[in-house]
Amino acid sequence: MAKAPFDPMKTASMRTAREKKAALFNPDTPPLPPEEERALIEATALANEIRHEDALLLGGTADHPLSVKSVNSLINQTLAATLPPQFFIAGELSNFRTYDRGHAFFTLKETGAELPCVLWKDGLARLKFRPKDGLAVIACGNIKLYEPQGKLQLYVETLFPQGAGALELAFRQLCEKLKAEGLFDPARKRPIPRLPQRIVIITSRTGDVLHDVLTTAYRRFPGLHTMLFPVRVQGDQSADDIIHAIQLLNKNNNKLQPDLILLVRGGGSLEDLWPFNDERLAHAIVASTIPIATGIGHEPDTTIADLVGDLRGPTPTAITELTIPDVRVLLQDLRAKSAILTRDLRRTVELAKAALDRQRLELTAAARQNATRSHQQIEQLCKQIERIEPRHAIAQGWRRVEESQRKLTQVPLQIARCRDRLASLETHLRVVSPQSVLERGFSITTDANGTVVRSADQVKKGDLLTTRLRDGNIISTVGKPKQASLF
Repeated sequence: MAKAPFDPMKTASMRTAREKKAALFNPDTPPLPPEEERALIEATALANEIRHEDALLLGGTADHPLSVKSVNSLINQTLAATLPPQFFIAGELSNFRTYDRGHAFFTLKETGAELPCVLWKDGLARLKFRPKDGLAVIACGNIKLYEPQGKLQLYVETLFPQGAGALELAFRQLCEKLKAEGLFDPARKRPIPRLPQRIVIITSRTGDVLHDVLTTAYRRFPGLHTMLFPVRVQGDQSADDIIHAIQLLNKNNNKLQPDLILLVRGGGSLEDLWPFNDERLAHAIVASTIPIATGIGHEPDTTIADLVGDLRGPTPTAITELTIPDVRVLLQDLRAKSAILTRDLRRTVELAKAALDRQRLELTAAARQNATRSHQQIEQLCKQIERIEPRHAIAQGWRRVEESQRKLTQVPLQIARCRDRLASLETHLRVVSPQSVLERGFSITTDANGTVVRSADQVKKGDLLTTRLRDGNIISTVGKPKQASLF
């Protein structure tokens, strides 16, 4: 009996069988009952035998050759029908490249073998770590032929790093990146206020964490003003909630005026705490102008938020105790410091009193010395005064007064004598005056130079002479000088 020719369209009707067969390759799927497993194996073997024989019939002939496209399509159909729907393949990443559209192409290799791979944008975005060349991974996906190029490749759905888990590797990679950027530098972190008056708690509204934090805070500082900013602390959207809370609090900082933000969450697995390892959250914490203290998980748990925060506590309760001062301890410190200040003040007063006493003694001694010196000077002055006779000084003074009075009485007589002498001098002057001589009939003759001619020898013939009389001058010329006598 001849078998019916192979029909590629029948592969669609075999999907249910393929899905059952996929359970053999998926370790997470529970095993089939023995009867179903045997039936599935027999059906698979029979289908492979039929497809092999029918494929020979569909291989084409010299008169009717197949097109490249139909061959590639047949190969893809054969692969889909015969290969497991999902592979888990271990290898090393090589030539990992991400292109403009966000898709990644790489090679999965080992010694002597390579397999081209493609990872679409959505799958790449879901990875918890950054793939890079040389990283040993397990690739999960299905094998297909890329028909336009006839290229067989693994279409990767996800990658798992070998050895450490994907989340652990992603955590280490992000730590290295943020540390290189300086986000872990202690010098960058903001100081925690010593006495915060207003704090904001960012955590879930439900659960024991909020109760533990509030109980611890009010027990230590009953007058503390607290505010709650409820967020989701687990799940894909929780990181966005926390980032939004930090940004909104900073935006309204002038209105709310919080002194501190407490970012807290209870314990959990690495997956549960993963929102606190978000790189965007790390940058939001660093950009905050309000100090942020973190208490996430239990003591061994460490998140990126803890590393970039301004202060980290091993638990929510512990970070509350680290940031909220205990009133009783403060009062004890105040009493102790008050006692120290009182003691220091008393000691200062005693030292000042002793210094005042010393200065008083020194001033008293100096005053006594000054008084003694002044007394001695007074005694010396008194002795000098005693040696002086006041009566002689007074008598001498009276004599000077009387002499002055006597001289004053002689002043009018002296003035009269001076007047008489002045009148006599005036009369004598009038007698000897040249004008008086001229009045008596005499004359005065002078030469051209104004020199008085006293002798005939002083002139010669032709000299010009001027003769001054009582009432005028006569100008004459010398004829012949001649000596003559008056008598």
